[in-house]
Amino acid sequence: MLRVSPPVPGLDTGIPAADLARLTGMSSEPDPLGDLHTAVGAYTGLGPTSPLTAEIVGAMVAALTAATLIEPPQQAQPGDRYARPGAARLALARAPVLPVDGQMCAVFAVDIVGFTRPDRDDDICLYLHQKLYEYLQRAFDESGVPWAGCFWEDRGDGALIVIPPEISVKGLIDPLPDRLRALLRRHNHVSCEAASMQLRAAVHIGPVDHDGRGFVGTDINFAFRMLEARPLKRMLAASRAELGLIVSDYVYRSLVCRHPSLVHPGTFRTIRFQGKNTRARAWTYLPGVSS
Repeated sequence: MLRVSPPVPGLDTGIPAADLARLTGMSSEPDPLGDLHTAVGAYTGLGPTSPLTAEIVGAMVAALTAATLIEPPQQAQPGDRYARPGAARLALARAPVLPVDGQMCAVFAVDIVGFTRPDRDDDICLYLHQKLYEYLQRAFDESGVPWAGCFWEDRGDGALIVIPPEISVKGLIDPLPDRLRALLRRHNHVSCEAASMQLRAAVHIGPVDHDGRGFVGTDINFAFRMLEARPLKRMLAASRAELGLIVSDYVYRSLVCRHPSLVHPGTFRTIRFQGKNTRARAWTYLPGVSS
């Protein structure tokens, strides 16, 4: 965009920069960010002014900036035909693309059991909230499901994590539950009773949509209905396990049963639950608790 400062008397500042450049014979300054909005908007069909386009561009720029700060692009040496691309370029290529138009994604929903218990004041709730994300990020990264490649939304006492279709979701079944349980077990060992943590987690796979403000869809709702399943709550209360995992019937049959080397299908227990106009079958698993 051509900038004129200070304003020139009699100049019509409403003239578009491109037209002004032609009139004056001056070339307009490049606008790479605007070009990026245009390119992303054209690729997705959302247009350059869409809030979703702005969010995608923001994620790309953030990844590029972070990679540049961490490791400057490597310079190719003379004769080195296969010089490794700089980290910034690699990070930009790996920047996650927000799922749209009902893409099939894995959905991981989690919440802290009894987050608003009377013995938990605001300091404890803040501490638990911070620890939840610390443990989630670490467990995801250690399970082959890179946290930086996923999208998440805070839900107050929990979180929604959406895993794009290009990332394998086997790690959600193994080893993520065990990794998360180990972190919770250590946390509870060094915490007072009020600051101890027990989690419910749900895994589902289905089409998701994003309206520029958040993820929406029947399958998102279903994941949170599973979290509220009374049989799961009763099992956790009776066992006092650190983590209770519940997966949809679809995940059980298409992922757990097809890959018994992850967690043996017999370790899961089938339940039926209902709530908020939802009646369904699901499968529960308590890591570290013998069946």
